Amino acid sequence: MGRDRVSPARAVARFAVVAALLWGCSPAPSNRTDAETVVAEVDGEPVLLKDVRNEILSMRGYTPSLEARRPSRGEVSEAVRRAIERTVVLREGRRRGITLPAGSLEEEVMRFRADFPPGGLEKALLQAGMEPDAWREQLRSSLLYRRSAGAIAADGVTVTPQEVEEAFRKERNPASVPERIRVRQYLFDSAERAAVAREKLQAGSSVAREAGDPSVEGVDLGFFRLDELPPEIPAGVFDLPEGGVSEPVPGEGVTSLFRVTRREAAGVQTLGREEARIRESILAPRREAAFRRWLAQATAGARVKMQAELLQKLVEEKR
Repeated sequence: MGRDRVSPARAVARFAVVAALLWGCSPAPSNRTDAETVVAEVDGEPVLLKDVRNEILSMRGYTPSLEARRPSRGEVSEAVRRAIERTVVLREGRRRGITLPAGSLEEEVMRFRADFPPGGLEKALLQAGMEPDAWREQLRSSLLYRRSAGAIAADGVTVTPQEVEEAFRKERNPASVPERIRVRQYLFDSAERAAVAREKLQAGSSVAREAGDPSVEGVDLGFFRLDELPPEIPAGVFDLPEGGVSEPVPGEGVTSLFRVTRREAAGVQTLGREEARIRESILAPRREAAFRRWLAQATAGARVKMQAELLQKLVEEKR
């Protein structure tokens, strides 16, 4: 092997460190906008200054804003590393034909809105120095990243029936298992849309597309016993039959519907009852490990060209 070979685990970190070391002797940045300024190329694909800014905001939880506190060299280095990894994963996602389901972006936006009072999300973005459209684009990229990473992680990762059975034997508790329900949540931007979608769902539609609902598929919240229901799910949902849909539930800027997709009666714990949960508990860490291996190899093999001097703009520009 040549002496220039770099271990996969250190490859991306090296690029970020090089960028940090070059700041002190860098010329002044150009007057181009963040959307035009290329700070790195990954196999010829550009990483823009705005991408690095957005990664910094994401790392900070969108607060405090860049206007209030300039990023440190460490923050910029970490943001560059993340931007490079994101580029590599999204490129692989495009190669695999990964796309977002219709309405998934709007559903994610509404989930964020539910955590704020009316107008609170826009205020938080303003304080963070991020335009709403730029935030939505970052959110869309994050959703594509997660779907792409999920597809990559699932490749070749399996669990055998024997492994599931062994895990069941180790954790088996022969005590009675309480009744539980599996719940799917749908989000809407108005009570009117929720009401129309509820009629469609009660009529047997698996999604609310016909009602003009932006959250086409909803989100599977998993299984709950009665004493496990989170505060946002009304207790009455537990009394619904399988396939039943709640009345619209108002929230902060959104309205929810909750649908019981499965009901399991109380009984003794069995392998058949617990198989899906145990299988997923085994698969999850294996997928994560597989994805990390793939990412390390993919970034190590990528041709990364840094424009490190341009990153100085983030720490030198006047506020």
